[in-house]
Amino acid sequence: MKKTRIAVYVVVGVISFVLKANATLLFSEAFNYSAGGLGANVNPGGSTWTGGNAGLSIVSGNLTYPSLADQGGNELQIANATAGTSYATFANQTSGQVYYSFLFDPTVVDSANTYFTAMNPGTTVPGGSADAIDAYYYSSGKIEIRAAADSAAAGTGPVLTLGTTYLIVEEIDLDAKTASLWIDPTPGAAAPAVTASLSGITATAIDNVGFKAQTGTGTFLVDNLLIGTAWADVTPVAAPEPSTLALLGGGAALTLFLRRRRQA
Repeated sequence: MKKTRIAVYVVVGVISFVLKANATLLFSEAFNYSAGGLGANVNPGGSTWTGGNAGLSIVSGNLTYPSLADQGGNELQIANATAGTSYATFANQTSGQVYYSFLFDPTVVDSANTYFTAMNPGTTVPGGSADAIDAYYYSSGKIEIRAAADSAAAGTGPVLTLGTTYLIVEEIDLDAKTASLWIDPTPGAAAPAVTASLSGITATAIDNVGFKAQTGTGTFLVDNLLIGTAWADVTPVAAPEPSTLALLGGGAALTLFLRRRRQA
């Protein structure tokens, strides 16, 4: 019996190790704040969302995606009408790859072909010409990435369906000077072929992430932000259900029982 318990503990320990092995993040955000403007809320990591609140609101709800670890909390609503910007900082990155994932649910198409989120190289002029990499939502219903203050050509994804939650992953490679976009990749797996890519990026650093509401129309929900230096950091697999752990433990116990029986 003691050996059976040890076998179960080993299985559970291995699962926990695998789940936590790539858990080093630069930034995460569940928007677990009271309803109201995004600005002035303090991220659990200690960074304060700075800037205006126009069009950027915390609303009740929680976007989820199959097999992706869920942070819980509420969600961010970006409602275009009046321009507003808010950003939060993280450790400055000057080399290597930076990955950024978030859940995106478009409810009203953007009429003005404008960006709604970006990673930036500094906070003195967040957004616009200072952006290192942007995500745009176009009136065509497509997600596009632009980079290096729009000097790099746009990379385009497929047409999105309104009222559907998508997993969006962006990467900027500060060494290779490239940017990539994935739409609905499988969480936890190795990075698949890119949906779209750019070259000729000029950004040399990234230290914050921001959101922007624009004039015009367009409403979208955003949730479950993750920023890290590896693919696995931003596409973590959800922890197994207790029933799954029990099944694995039972399998380990059966294996041990059969082994002992053969040795008897």
